[in-house]
Amino acid sequence: MKILAVDDDEHICELLSEAVAAKTDHNIVTVTSGPDAIRAIAKAKVPFDCFLLDIQMPIMDGITLAKKIRKIKAYTRTPILMLTAMSQKKYIDAAFEAGATDYVTKPFDFLELFTRITIAERQVSEQQELTASVSEMAALKKDLIFNTAHSLSEPIEITGVTQLVGCMAFEKHVLDMPRRQRMRTQAFAVKINTVASAYTSLSAVAFRQLLTDIGSELLSVLANNDAQVTYKGNGVFVGTLPRSAGYSSARLEAELNSRLEYVPSTQIDGLQNDVCFGDAIKLRTLTRGGALDALQKAAESVMERTPGTPAADLRKTVRLHPACGFQTEMERRAYESLLHDALKDDGQAPKVATAFG
Repeated sequence: MKILAVDDDEHICELLSEAVAAKTDHNIVTVTSGPDAIRAIAKAKVPFDCFLLDIQMPIMDGITLAKKIRKIKAYTRTPILMLTAMSQKKYIDAAFEAGATDYVTKPFDFLELFTRITIAERQVSEQQELTASVSEMAALKKDLIFNTAHSLSEPIEITGVTQLVGCMAFEKHVLDMPRRQRMRTQAFAVKINTVASAYTSLSAVAFRQLLTDIGSELLSVLANNDAQVTYKGNGVFVGTLPRSAGYSSARLEAELNSRLEYVPSTQIDGLQNDVCFGDAIKLRTLTRGGALDALQKAAESVMERTPGTPAADLRKTVRLHPACGFQTEMERRAYESLLHDALKDDGQAPKVATAFG
């Protein structure tokens, strides 16, 4: 440690310097008055780690000096040990009120003094660890804010919620579906009606928490292990659901909004963030491009239910792949066969040649 000792007795200063140099690895600087101590503190390129202050000194006593040291921002928690021949309680109490952390009475035993200095050294070490921890937490907080910052229209990958996946994983899920499964799947979209005001009012972390909570409640309402959902930006969640699970936008919308009334993150300045559901769009397509086109239509469906937000804004966040036509007669017949099998369960007899020809 770097120690500053202040005592108007030069003999005491010499003893302290010799004893500390002989028995410890500490670096000690001695001065004989309060004003000299203030000047030494101001000139120090490396801050002092501990102070030893005599109480009874001319011009400026140790108690006054302790008060002045505590007013310096860098020394608000630095250990201050008082050296005093005064055993009267009033002086000791005044020293502690001024910011002293410990005291040693004169004539002092050097073993006791070194014990007190060792305790002070431990305090310095703990304070340094605490400061480093606070700095680390501040850095982590800064990184967290930076890493969670997104534009309103940008897709956000939300973690920690099963079946709520990132956009790339969601598209891969749709594109990798077997054709038979794809034709038995429907797409849907959900939009946060108040997303613009929520984005403006909340921090990046709080906005992400809002999306996480709404996504979690959405999947609870769907209550289907085969459902997959992603957040596309602009307050829109897009998902897929087996057609056998059924889909009622009115029922799901009412149930989800009812749940959100009890979710703290959705309450902003006394206003409730609510959602709306769009129409279900069936993925009856043989092509991958057609499946993504169905997702686009589902997203546009929910945008139409939210006045004031042009559907063109959403197109920036949802890939639009033109649906491909049938390339060969063989592909057309394969499609007719698959579609016929897929619709048997609905009791429908599809007229494929009329609908798609």
